[in-house]
Amino acid sequence: MYNRGNGRNVMLQAFHWNLVKTKGTGTVDGRKESWYQILAGMVDEIADAGFTIVYMPPPWIDDSHWESNGKHGGGEGYFWRDFDLDSRYGTKKQLIELISKLHEKNIKVIIDLVTNHRDGARMQKDIWPYPGNSWAMGIRDTGGTFMDGKYDLNIEDPAVHERFGAALTELMDECGVDGWRWDYVWGYEVNDVVALIKDTAKTEYFSVGEYWQDSPNMKNDPMVERYGADEGARILGWARESCGCAFDIILKRAINSADPANLKKGLNLRADAEERSSVVTFVDNHDMGGSPACPANDWGQRCWPCPPHFKSKAYAFILTMPGTPCIYWPDHFDWGLGEEIKKLIGIRKKAGIVSSSGWIDLTAKHTGFAGIVLNSEGKEALAVSVGSDYTGPGNGWEKAAEKSGEYTVWIKS
Repeated sequence: MYNRGNGRNVMLQAFHWNLVKTKGTGTVDGRKESWYQILAGMVDEIADAGFTIVYMPPPWIDDSHWESNGKHGGGEGYFWRDFDLDSRYGTKKQLIELISKLHEKNIKVIIDLVTNHRDGARMQKDIWPYPGNSWAMGIRDTGGTFMDGKYDLNIEDPAVHERFGAALTELMDECGVDGWRWDYVWGYEVNDVVALIKDTAKTEYFSVGEYWQDSPNMKNDPMVERYGADEGARILGWARESCGCAFDIILKRAINSADPANLKKGLNLRADAEERSSVVTFVDNHDMGGSPACPANDWGQRCWPCPPHFKSKAYAFILTMPGTPCIYWPDHFDWGLGEEIKKLIGIRKKAGIVSSSGWIDLTAKHTGFAGIVLNSEGKEALAVSVGSDYTGPGNGWEKAAEKSGEYTVWIKS
């Protein structure tokens, strides 16, 4: 059974890298409210924007800390120490209250799970002897190592698997979580994900993995072993084997080229409907994009950011095309693209575009990107021109959105 939602979802990544850093306009430092409480006060706004899934940060306590060249970080959840739900983002009680409010608006919630590694130096409650069978240590690891691999986990160890299973059950049964975002999935076998999903009593609504590894030479990558050099085949293979989705890294590469003609290379425009429905499309995220600036960490990670001048074009593309689109919090709520994104979400829903929608390729006849998208019934419903000389489908269509010199969207009258 696939964990891919209903095909009509639009996701919001409700955090960024600098959120729990020191000061800055986008941090919670110095505020009386936690991030969970701040989000709870914005539920109406989130619902009004058209989001149907909210993707939350890692929920477990993280006391890690690093310093380098006058900057510092840590505490984001990606180097957690125990399965303690009182994190820097808020308390377990506040998380439950937030999810309850989102559910009242028919919004699902998925949680970022960091299962490949943890902080082995600060364990206080969930103590696994180190070194020992619970740790990969480069020997029992079923996938690639995180950094030096020192604190990678052996997820197939019964003690680790059972404790993860209990933690996921707590999130679903006690907190109301509806699914997962799996971090760093080339670090372990996909069967470990499937096993954990099967162990939960409730059925996950949506699940998406971060398979971000473009080298075909990684001998410790399970997907390379099975699918070889084709990065797209590895991403789609992970989604198929996990029965969930994977982020469309191929499309992200095309977006970063800032060339509209490259957009058709995304996995979301593959010929097979199941493949289109198995990817989550995005423009930026906490790792790849920037974050609202703070003294502690400047403008965030920015490992692989979308060129700023191409962001509107990229959002127009992912919000009108197949796949499940995911919007990065700062782009919508901090950097002035909110109204534009909200309008595009409304157009997507009105046209009846779904994650598996078919499309008609018009790029051979025009510059940039141009196409017509079909609705859930297979009927022509929406046309889009991104950086293209395409002027629209003609009679029977009306212009729904336009940003001069960047994109135009038409909808069937």
